[in-house]
Amino acid sequence: MISKIKWLALTLLLSSLALAQETVIYQFGAAGSNDGSVPNGGLVFDAAGNIYGTTGTGGSEGAGTVFELSPLQDGTWQETVLYDFCSGSNCPDGAIPNGGLVFDATGNLYGTTTEGGANVFYGTVFELSPPSQQGGSWTEQVLWSFGGANDGVNPYSGLAMDPAGNLYGTTSGTMTAGAGMVFELSPGRNGWTETVLHVFCLNYPDCSDGAQPKAGVAFDKAGNLYGTTTDGGQPNKVGWGVAYELSLTKSGWTESVLKVFTSVTGGRTSAGITIDPAGNLYGGLSQGGPHQCGSFFRLNTFVVFPLSGGNGCLPLSDLLYRSGALFGSTINGGTKSQGAAFKFTAKGNHVTQTILYNFCQQANCADGSIPNGSPTVNNGQLYGATEQGGLYNLGVIYQIAE
Repeated sequence: MISKIKWLALTLLLSSLALAQETVIYQFGAAGSNDGSVPNGGLVFDAAGNIYGTTGTGGSEGAGTVFELSPLQDGTWQETVLYDFCSGSNCPDGAIPNGGLVFDATGNLYGTTTEGGANVFYGTVFELSPPSQQGGSWTEQVLWSFGGANDGVNPYSGLAMDPAGNLYGTTSGTMTAGAGMVFELSPGRNGWTETVLHVFCLNYPDCSDGAQPKAGVAFDKAGNLYGTTTDGGQPNKVGWGVAYELSLTKSGWTESVLKVFTSVTGGRTSAGITIDPAGNLYGGLSQGGPHQCGSFFRLNTFVVFPLSGGNGCLPLSDLLYRSGALFGSTINGGTKSQGAAFKFTAKGNHVTQTILYNFCQQANCADGSIPNGSPTVNNGQLYGATEQGGLYNLGVIYQIAE
């Protein structure tokens, strides 16, 4: 365990010349009272350039939606609500999606809901399948309802998919012993089967291995899984969380704690791990740090990038690696204290942070505020979501020049 913390000074490019142009491509609430609201997960693109994502609230039942945004020839975007959650009593189809979506090879979408399912309060993993004919409805199927005996409860993150089509994720809690888990769902002739890969904090109050993961997991090239927890890391204390690795051995999956976070480094994060092509691991810490704004970190030879407010504050979502740069956002900080989007670039030991956009620059935050969910890049443009702001104060989808 590395005990010393290396603080890496940042060159902050905060002048107006460094800021990119932001365009709001969709205002939630524009489709009326049944539109989704509070988009809160990452976005994904299909091959045709359509965007897919989730909202945590809104829709015809008020329990969240899956939406599609399609580009039109005049440069505008058209929204289609693909699914409204909570279609029946007690929400057997799930409610309140909080993570993003992932595609399989045939165009099906997979995600999680924090609540709903067969056990009402404990959440689901769902599949959304496209219509067989253009213009038809998408079909939702619940692949797994959490809350059974010895199962996890309340997944907050999206899913990772391996080449065989197995799904991996985390739950923030458990039904019995422990404080959250990592799971795998595998398809079979008789439906999907869950395998619990690791249960956190089984020896409470010793939660040295972490507790309550709210971030998902990421694969490296060797098939190891990486993630973070919001709590734990120290025996007999709540702790500030850990970064962990799960490796498949002959005896099953084995967890290794890679870093124990503290109030000094920052911690209690809902952001997961991002891996670059060289195998370096990056993430964000949502609380604490030298300025109480959280931090960003690199795990390989542990380095902390502190946040101080002007360069962002309180990151909640994963970083995006793209063409030698890391892109991200914070829900607070920036010139208006309503969040910022930025990128990190490195040359040797020198790291530069460029603020791409400070949110709430327009009257009544028409350009969006509180960016959450991991950003994505398509055709040289950065896309993301804000939980609030916009003309209806229900959140927006934005585009920023990369």
